[in-house]
Amino acid sequence: MDQSIIQLFALAIFSIGLYGVMTSKLGIKMLISVEVMLNAAIFSLVSAGMGAGHLSPLVMALFTIAIAAVESAVGISLLVSIYRKFGKIDISLLQEIRW
Repeated sequence: MDQSIIQLFALAIFSIGLYGVMTSKLGIKMLISVEVMLNAAIFSLVSAGMGAGHLSPLVMALFTIAIAAVESAVGISLLVSIYRKFGKIDISLLQEIRW
C-alpha cells in the first residue's frame, strides 16, 4: 500500500481524536479520544519505519503502548476520584478540587 495513503489515514484518525478531545466535557470521552490520537501516532510511526525498512519503530511502538496503558490507569483513577467526590464525571469539576 502507498505510504501517503497510510499517512493520510493516520491523520484522519488523529483528527477524529482531536475533535473528540476539543468538543467533549466528559472525562471518559476525553480519555478515549486521547487514546485514539495516540494510536494514530503509533500507526503513523510504524508505517513510516516499515516503509524505510527499519524495525526500531516497532520497539518504540511497544514502549508507547505500555506508557499508554499507564496513562489510562492514571486517568481512570482520577475520574473515579472525581466521581466519588461529586457524583458525576465532568472535567469542569477539576477546578473545584483542592490539592
